[in-house]
Order: sequence, then structure tokens, then C-alpha cells
Amino acid sequence: MNNSKLIFCSPFFWKKIYLYKKYPIFKSAEKKIFNRSSSIPKIFTNSNVKIYSGKSWHRRIINKWMIGFKFGEFTWNRKLALYKAKQLKKKKKK
Repeated sequence: MNNSKLIFCSPFFWKKIYLYKKYPIFKSAEKKIFNRSSSIPKIFTNSNVKIYSGKSWHRRIINKWMIGFKFGEFTWNRKLALYKAKQLKKKKKK
């Protein structure tokens, strides 16, 4: 039995894939991705992509190891929580 799961892509993303295949001018253009839950298709290998994380754009070059993962896995959208009081305690213990 074949357990192949369909990859999720938004309708806007399917349109991008169609244009990418049909017109060669779209291959050179940088792609902007708003939907981070879409999976990366094989067509986007070795292409520049800008992924929107809600606040800023993250530029990534898609390689063969990224295929099948979601775009959101390659962006960081949270600030690291650095607590000064906790760090000072650690410093004093040393």
C-alpha cells in the first residue's frame, strides 16, 4: 500500500509554480513567499526565495536538502529571551 502524503501549498503558491514552469522570466526573479506553511517543491531548487516571517523578510537559497520541508522551518520569527538577572546570577556563581 502506498502511503504518500500530498504536500500542502496555498492557491497563490500553485499559481507561482505554474508561472515558474510556463514562463522562463520567472526563473530569474526572486520569489516572495507569504505562506510559511507551504511545502517546498522540487522546482525551486537553487533559487533565491524571500520568506516573510510576520515582521521582516528572510532571504534563503533553496538547496536539495530543503525539498519537502515547510518554508517556515527556515525562518526565525522569535526574539531570543535573554534575562539579565539570570545571567548575572550565573556570572556570580563562577
